[in-house]
Amino acid sequence: MINLDETIKFVERSSSELYSLKVVQGPYLGVIYTYGKVTLHEDEANCELKIQFKFKLEEVPDNLNEEELEKSPDFKNFMGDILSQLLEDKLDNDKLTDDNTQNTN
Repeated sequence: MINLDETIKFVERSSSELYSLKVVQGPYLGVIYTYGKVTLHEDEANCELKIQFKFKLEEVPDNLNEEELEKSPDFKNFMGDILSQLLEDKLDNDKLTDDNTQNTN
């Protein structure tokens, strides 16, 4: 499991209404990217949920190559792991909120 607080931070960009993510630790340090369309596909045979997503590299540090990153399965897996963790955290938070609500009537 990835520790999101140590690995990424959300950043605002004046050129976009969407938040981007900046990698603040690890081999992709300094890369800023934005997720595009995200789709989830259920793989019933393997009881798995597959995530497909588009992304845009916003900034790439000089020590990394933008074209190589765009094609890199390792980088795509890294972004997929981040996205999975973000979705899991969101679902967990929603579940906690739903479980802790009380009817005051």
